Amino acid sequence: MRRSCGVALTDDQAYLLEGRLGGLVSEHGFSSIAELVDASCRLGSEASLSMSVIDALTTHETFFFRDQPFWRALEDVVVPALLRAGRRHLRFWSMACAHGQEPYSLAMLLEERWPAIAASATILATDVSALAIDRAREGRYSVLEVNRGLGAARLLRHFERASRGGFAVRPMIRARVSWDTGNLLDLQAPEALFDVILCRNVLIYFDDVDRAAVLKRITSLTRRDGFVGLGVSETGPGAPLAPGWFRSG
Repeated sequence: MRRSCGVALTDDQAYLLEGRLGGLVSEHGFSSIAELVDASCRLGSEASLSMSVIDALTTHETFFFRDQPFWRALEDVVVPALLRAGRRHLRFWSMACAHGQEPYSLAMLLEERWPAIAASATILATDVSALAIDRAREGRYSVLEVNRGLGAARLLRHFERASRGGFAVRPMIRARVSWDTGNLLDLQAPEALFDVILCRNVLIYFDDVDRAAVLKRITSLTRRDGFVGLGVSETGPGAPLAPGWFRSG
């Protein structure tokens, strides 16, 4: 985990190995967790078995419009500042997006407040887990998942009943997001810099050296007048403008 995606499991998190990898042991025909771990390490992070281990040990905990003060600041401070600066084709990057609630929340908010801006905006969403990205791309969520962070008005406006139960993000909102796998330890230079990069509640799992390196790289991928969004309790580049929000330069 540390070598592949920067997540440093500490000794007191060893219980995660048993709780999250137990199912993979029998699924792949191993006799023990130790045997599974040994095989996945020997195969390398690109192998399907290793990706299954990474996916199982990666925390995908998230929900729609997580941390309301963060989203109020995006609505009241961040986007208005970008528009005052003359930006009209906004570029957003949601890193470590898990199952997609964050980039879909962003697409919904832009559509509600600035529909003309939403139509031309770029929203890139990435995660180290290919399995998580596949699920996010589908845009299907259980009743429990949509009840976490979504009010009735948003649910009616942006979702439709899914044929297999639960709810599906409406095609217009789903089409606003582009998906890809991406590793925070190996961030690729984009074709153009981003106005806003979100990397929330993931760097807390990194050690100090990797955390500093990723923050430096994120800042370099953001426009000089852009913004970096982190978890509301995380430390970023400079003093926060609002809970979780930092200027990129």
